[in-house]
Parts: sequence; structure tokens; C-alpha cells
Amino acid sequence: MNKLFSMEKVASKLNLFVIMLILFESLKLSAQNNVPYLEKKVTVQIINGDADDILKMISQQGGFTFSYGPQVVAGMKPLTIQAKSKPAREVLNQMFEGQVTYKQKGNHVILVRNVKTNNVVIPSYFLITGYVVNAQNGDQIPEVSVFEKKSRVSAITNHYGYFTLKVDKKDVGETLLLNINKANYKDTIYYVKQAGNTHINVTIYPEQLPDSDSIDVAQAKADSLMRVDQMAFVNLLLNNEEEVHNKNIKDTIYRKFQASFVPFIGSNLRLSGNTVNDYSLNVLGGYSMGTRKLEVGGLFNIDRDSVKYVQVAGLFNLAGGHVEGTQLAGLLNYNLKTTNGAEFSGLLNVNLDTVNGAQFAGLMNVNLKSATGFQAAGLMNVNLKHVETVQLAGLMNVSLHGSKGAQIAGLMNVSGGEIHGVQIAGLLNFATTIHGSQIGFLNFADSVDGVPIGFLSFVRSGYHQLEVSTNETFPLNVALRTGVRSFYNIVEAGMRFDSDIPVWYFGYGIGTAANMGKKWQVDFDLTMSQPLQGNELNYFNPLTKLNVTFEKRFSKYFSLAAGPSLNVLASNLNDPTFNGVLTEILPSHVMNTQVSGEYKYSSWIGAKVALRFF
Repeated sequence: MNKLFSMEKVASKLNLFVIMLILFESLKLSAQNNVPYLEKKVTVQIINGDADDILKMISQQGGFTFSYGPQVVAGMKPLTIQAKSKPAREVLNQMFEGQVTYKQKGNHVILVRNVKTNNVVIPSYFLITGYVVNAQNGDQIPEVSVFEKKSRVSAITNHYGYFTLKVDKKDVGETLLLNINKANYKDTIYYVKQAGNTHINVTIYPEQLPDSDSIDVAQAKADSLMRVDQMAFVNLLLNNEEEVHNKNIKDTIYRKFQASFVPFIGSNLRLSGNTVNDYSLNVLGGYSMGTRKLEVGGLFNIDRDSVKYVQVAGLFNLAGGHVEGTQLAGLLNYNLKTTNGAEFSGLLNVNLDTVNGAQFAGLMNVNLKSATGFQAAGLMNVNLKHVETVQLAGLMNVSLHGSKGAQIAGLMNVSGGEIHGVQIAGLLNFATTIHGSQIGFLNFADSVDGVPIGFLSFVRSGYHQLEVSTNETFPLNVALRTGVRSFYNIVEAGMRFDSDIPVWYFGYGIGTAANMGKKWQVDFDLTMSQPLQGNELNYFNPLTKLNVTFEKRFSKYFSLAAGPSLNVLASNLNDPTFNGVLTEILPSHVMNTQVSGEYKYSSWIGAKVALRFF
């Protein structure tokens, strides 16, 4: 009886072991099945073999099927392939040497031979693909930064260490210097000759720990940058690729000039956070490593490290390192280290280290360590009741109950009540009710009887529309129209979809609207925009439009508008995109064309149809 019980116990344990073994193998098989076919490891050891036989061998090991025509392997000589546990993609690269394109679709890998004919347009770009592996153990490394400094194109490796880099031929020379960067690995430079699509394999070495002094310096630098990147607002701007680049790239890229619409939609592409610019122009906002001379932003500027000389923004500036010069903002200057110069702000200055110079603010200065020089808030006028005179300040005026006369300030005017007169400020005006006018870079008010004049004016009870439109040059356009009906500002952008590289523009304008009876009005808009292909801005090629549109309001929330336009495109003849994007946007009915100096002027009559939302 005991013997029988013992045998049953052994059998039970054996069954449990078999079940666990089956489960383990199932998990292994499931993990293998989740691997993309081109990344599956195969082993091919063959001398003078036939291409069809090699493909059959790869497909059997990878668990997928090749789909290809006879022209793919036609005329191929016997092949010698020595590959042990390599990705299928790498073996295919060894076989076809870039002459065949392959992609996964369902359970098939489709092979297509690259054929050149006289009718095929040669692409203006080429692809660099490859794997990045650990030189010590051969492991493929994910989240490696791969970039080319001159063209500013970049990529990060996927989970299998694979990357694809799209490089415009005109942006590089015959030889490319690819930078391969990964945290805790040695920075590596890989030379690639421009010879069409290229596949490479890059090995990088783990980095040895430096001495303690170097660690302290490097850590202090990293902590400074991290303090900026971890701020909630900044963190929202970054996607995975930018976060990886910020962690990986220790070297700094230097540029003379950059322009952006919003962070990462600009000439520095995804390398903005690793680039220091001499001059920086940000239509709405910008994000960079630092500034060496001048930075201007419509709403905000964010610099992870130091700023020199001048930083100007409509709302706020943020610098993670030293500021040598001037920060100027309508709302906030935030500096995490030393200020050598001056900070000007309409509301608040914040400095968490040392000020060697001055802080000027209409309301408050904050410094949490020391100040060498002076902090001044005496250039602000504050009145808790009604003002019946003129408020004049070098920086800021505040009136909580309104005023009669004028508020004049170098930076900002604020009123909590009614103003009977005028507000004039270098940057920002804010009021509850204006019986008169506002003149400033940015104007904000609940209601205005007169006219606000500035770069952007926001009147709560005034005129503000979001417009989606189409015209003969750009099929999709989006614009913000804000201000009052008699004078409003326009910020716009648009795009074409008939090119491999996106053709888009950003622009600014002004306009006025006149009522034509119940639910009808006529609009006169004057805009100037800059067409671009991709993110390269080499020359100023202004497209000026005078639009006259007749608008019919269908409800409280939307209206339909349409009308003719007079268009003039000034094209710089030296621009390499002259025969590309600049000719593509021209309609077939150009009225007049003439050349003056370095510019070609083309004019035509166009049309615009728009849907406007309130």
C-alpha cells in the first residue's frame, strides 16, 4: 500500500513537471511569435548557393513566407552567406546589397527589386538603416540616438536596435558623419559615403566610469538640465524621441540661426534640446539648449542651459543655466542659476541662485540666494482706487479700479476697472473695460470701445474666430483671427499634400470687417507668409495675400466665407527650393511675372473658401 502511494506521488510530481515544461515552451514560442519577421534570428551557412534556396531556408527558420517575382533573383550569381543567429533583415542586406526593398505584410515578407528607368524621378533623399550593438556581447541596443549634425536629421533605435534615417541629399556632402550616442556608452562617429540607400552595423562600447571630479562636474550639469526637463509644462512638450536625445547626447550642437513655430516644429527638428543658437526666432514658443546672442518668442522661450545677452518673450522665459544679459517677458522670467545683467518682467522675476546686476519688475522680485547690484520694484505704479490722471512708469502700471487719462509703461499696463483714455505699453496691456484704445505688442481686455493695436489682441467680448480654409495655393489652412471687428490680428499656417517632403507655411496678418446687414459681413485681410519645404529656412520668400471675403453667419457658432484674393509671391532666385516648392505653389493662371535683383515676383488672382468657428 505504501509502495503504491509512493508511486502515485512520483507520478503526480512528474505530471506537474511536464505541465510546467509545456507552459515554459509555450511562453517562449509566444515571445518568438511577437518578434517582427525581419528581426527574427536565422542561421545561414552556405557556399555558392542559389538565391531561391537561401530565401527558402530563411523563411523556414523565421516562420513566414517570402513573396517576390522572378526579376528579384534573376541574374544573381551563386552566393556565399555566413550568418549565425543574425536578424533576417541583415541576411537579406548581405544577399541583395541594397538592390531590393522588403517589407512585412501579414505573414509575408514582400521583396521588390529597385529598378531605375528614365521615367522614374530620382528621390532627393536616401535612407540609412542599420543596427547598433554592444561591442562586448553583441546585444542589440534600444533607444540609441543616431543623428547627423549638418542636416539635423535624427532617429532612435527600436527595441531590436534598428534605426532608419532619412537624409536629404542637398543637406550633406559626399561623406556623412553619423553621431551614435547612448547614455553610459562611448560617443561614436560612423562615416557613411553618400551612395544611395545604405545599411550599416555599428558597434559601440560601454563607457568606463570617469574619476570622481569629472563625475561631480558632469552630474551638476545633468542636474541643471534635468530641473528644466522635469517641469510639468516642459515635460508636456517632449515626446519619447526628444526625451531620449536629451538623456543620450552629451555633445552640444551650435547653430547661427534657428526659427520655429512651436517647439520641435522648426529648423532644428528633434535636436532642439541639444542645440545652442546664436539667434533664435520662435513664432509662438521655442525650446533649446541655450542662446548665445538673441532669442525672441511670441509667447515663451525655454532654454535648458545658459542664455547670453537678450531673451524676449510675450509670456515667459525659462533658463536652466546662467543668464548673461537681459531677459524680457510679459509675465515671468524664471532663471535657475546666475543672472549677470538684468531681468525685466511685467509680473514676476524668479532667480534661485545669484543676481549680479538688476531685477526690474512691476510687481515682485524673488531671489533665493544673493543679489549683487540691486533689485528694483520702484518703477511700478499701484493705485487701489480710481485714477484720474496719467500713469507713467518705466516698467509697469497697476490700477485696480480703473483710470481716466492714460496708462503709459515701457513693459505692461494692468487695470482692474474701466479706463477712459488709452493704454500704451511696449509689450502687454490688460484691462477690464477700455473706452479708448490699447497700443502694445499683446493686448488683453474684456471689452474695448476703440481699437486695440498690437501683434495680438484678445478681447473677451470682441472678435475671435478659428478659421479652416482652402485656396489655390494651399488646400488646407488654419488661422486664428482675434481682436475687434474693426481691427483684428491673424496668425495662420497651412499645408500641401502633393510632395514627399511636406510643403507648409506660417504667416501673420491683419484685417477689418464691416457689417452688410443681418448675418452678412465683408472682410478685408492682408497676410504675409513664408512657404517652406520640410523644416529648412534658408531664404525669405514672402507670399502676400489681400483677401476680400463675404461671410454668411449660419448660427451662433459658425459661418461660411468666400471671395477673391490678390496674391504676390517674391521668390529668391538663389533659394535651392526655387524650382521645387516655390514653383509648385504657383497656379497656372499667373498674371504677371518679373525679376528684380535677386527676386522673381509673381502675381495672380485667386480665391478662398473658409469655414469659421466662434
